[in-house]
Amino acid sequence: MVSLPARPLQTHWCNEGTVNIWCPAPALMVTCVTGVLVEAGAAAIEEVMLRRVAEEGRVLVFNDWEAMTDYEHVTRTRLTEAAVSVLHAIEGGHFLLQSRVVIFGVQIANTAIRKLTVHPSRAVFQRALEDALRQRAPEGTG
Repeated sequence: MVSLPARPLQTHWCNEGTVNIWCPAPALMVTCVTGVLVEAGAAAIEEVMLRRVAEEGRVLVFNDWEAMTDYEHVTRTRLTEAAVSVLHAIEGGHFLLQSRVVIFGVQIANTAIRKLTVHPSRAVFQRALEDALRQRAPEGTG
């Protein structure tokens, strides 16, 4: 099981849901969304992603959205447009999903981005994240 810092880099919460964001290694970002992804939560994800690209020239994103039940339409549009604006620097986006609505939204976004992977289970998603963390670990720590 992947161990992320207990305290996220950034958190957005509202009555509809919660977004937590971590940056556990260079050029790596992890998001966890529960409930409904609202525009302010998407703005937080966008801001951190664009900052990572500006600071490091690239980013690989893991999205644990298994507990995400829905999203505001504007959030998919916002995150897709942000990713397309820095597509050259996006190494990929990995998703753990359960909601059919969210799966459909990610499939639509992937028609523009073409770098998104939906993992079939938590174990496969965690293994991919562990591999990414290991590859980005500073020399002598991995």
